Amino acid sequence: MERTELLRLLGRFGLNEREAALYLHLLRGGSSSAGQLARELGSDRVVTYRTLDSLRARGVLRITAERPRKYAAIPARSLLDQNLHERQDRLRQDTSISNELVEEMLRLGGEPDHGAPSFQLLTSHKSIYPHLREILRRAQSTVDVMITTQGLQSSIDHGVAEEVTRFLRADGRFRLLVESDPRVRPLLRRFLAARHQHPRVEVRQLYPQPARVTIVDRREVLLFPVPGSAREGGDEIAVWTNNPEFLRSQTLYFDVFWERAGPPSFLDPSVKTAPRPSPRTRRKK
Repeated sequence: MERTELLRLLGRFGLNEREAALYLHLLRGGSSSAGQLARELGSDRVVTYRTLDSLRARGVLRITAERPRKYAAIPARSLLDQNLHERQDRLRQDTSISNELVEEMLRLGGEPDHGAPSFQLLTSHKSIYPHLREILRRAQSTVDVMITTQGLQSSIDHGVAEEVTRFLRADGRFRLLVESDPRVRPLLRRFLAARHQHPRVEVRQLYPQPARVTIVDRREVLLFPVPGSAREGGDEIAVWTNNPEFLRSQTLYFDVFWERAGPPSFLDPSVKTAPRPSPRTRRKK
């Protein structure tokens, strides 16, 4: 790994470029005094002292019991784990605070009612998946999902399965239309196990998958205009709306393909999934 990339990545763990350079220098060369470090790094002596004191106060460096006082870097694993634990603690605190804030703001004004149908364009996974989790959190009776294999993987990676689990425990009806793909089975372990406890969970398979859409309570829908964008490595785009006419069309669309879809062969190990036709075979047909 090049030095510039290493310095950049250390920035994700709380060190600016000067701090990261100083830490790496000590990690590689062992303990050193402030004056020696300033000379070796070609930096201002006062700035070096301030940086060293800041890093020592944050637990990134330790001092040795000798004269003149010398500084030493803590092990790399300790540095990274320390930062991760601090972030996890902040996340737990922020999660608790956010829940309190939501309750307080609901008491102040309740859920906003905009009257006319609304639309929202979501242009990256950073906005798409929190929005998807939110609409699933609102789900009360039905959730219909048509999804690609890569879309399913992305949803699981971004914590969507936890909201689905909560919905199932509330005895909601969940219909999942997935691609006929052997890779789907390990991704669906949680859903397959839930079928025994929640009879309102239904899974069917279809290939090719024509769309990627989530319909919640038939009141709101999240649609991916390019279903395979995650598979192709591009950033995802989704459109959310509660427009009744659009919802009716998407619901009808889902129901038509749901009726065409077959029972998932991966639920029965004795049934082999038919191989996908190659692009060349499809062109000949």
